[in-house]
Amino acid sequence: MGFIAVKCPECGADIQLDDSREFGFCNYCGAKVVQDKVVVEHRGTVKIDETEKLDNLLVLARRARDSGDDAKAASYYSQILQKEPDNWEAYFYANLVENASFTNAQAGGVATKLGRTMPAAYDMAIADCNPDEALKRIQTMTKKIADRFADIASTGAALLRKYEGGNVLTPTGKVQSDLYNKLRPTAVNTVASCVVSFDSVEKKLEEIIRTDNGIDKEGCKKSLLYLRRVRYGIADMQFEPSVGIQERLIKAELIHDYAEKIHELDPSFTIPSVESKENKSGGCYVATCVYGSYDCPQVWTLRRYRDDTLASTWYGRTFIRTYYAVSPTLVAWFGHTDWFKKLWRGKLDRMVESLRESGVADTPYDDKPW
Repeated sequence: MGFIAVKCPECGADIQLDDSREFGFCNYCGAKVVQDKVVVEHRGTVKIDETEKLDNLLVLARRARDSGDDAKAASYYSQILQKEPDNWEAYFYANLVENASFTNAQAGGVATKLGRTMPAAYDMAIADCNPDEALKRIQTMTKKIADRFADIASTGAALLRKYEGGNVLTPTGKVQSDLYNKLRPTAVNTVASCVVSFDSVEKKLEEIIRTDNGIDKEGCKKSLLYLRRVRYGIADMQFEPSVGIQERLIKAELIHDYAEKIHELDPSFTIPSVESKENKSGGCYVATCVYGSYDCPQVWTLRRYRDDTLASTWYGRTFIRTYYAVSPTLVAWFGHTDWFKKLWRGKLDRMVESLRESGVADTPYDDKPW
């Protein structure tokens, strides 16, 4: 018995095989290696059966994926796709693991790319199997892609969490608040991209549910509900730009729509009102403290004046931002005291009366974006 030196066709390692056997296995990657001993002449077209090779690549890809070696897993899945472009597992996981690492600036783009590629993965997954297997694939894919969107969104949230709650009345708090505002556009892009990217996956699942394909509809609806819950959780994240101020990065109307979609599949889910979310995100802090409610005639008048008059000019908007930066802290410190309310009550009463005389209404009002 002797040994011959060969090179592994999968990982490129130099190995030795027993020359008395037709094949052996690579000591490094486990791939099956066949000795090239016999040459047979063929005439005409020859179809090479690479099933065994593809099966080995799948084993290696899964092993790399499970061990967290995303780069190697992506490489193996890419090799499979070169031979089998419609392999659903290779297509799905190649996109998933290829986009597992990214910078803060790249996060939004990664979410967008995943959202665009996933519908095709669903089509591949249900094309070549029975309905029961198709449902299992749908459930696996939906959970993994929803969780990936949540992971990406969490990177945007983490940018802001470091600098929440800065007290702008102190030098350190002012620096903290400035950093929050500087990083906010990147975080908004990341979170919004994740929220929007859910739409393409949601539409594909809804299409599968509507289609007469034999796949269990209730099982698909459970996956759709999971997807919608994760999206709502991302959209509803709340942050504190500076002490006493709360905000969400997604518009309240969209959050409300996402909540309604959950309610469609789970009637026990309570839909929070858009108004209550906006109230929590910031408003006439001193006036609310003085009059006891964000929704009362005096505050409706002041809110109209803020949105229709102050917000129409750059210096008015500057005043509003300055007011929102300072007033929450003042209310937090002194809002419970009688002297604070008495100090402001007279001034606000006179201002409200003047605004009413000039035609500013005191009827129920919804805030305007500006």
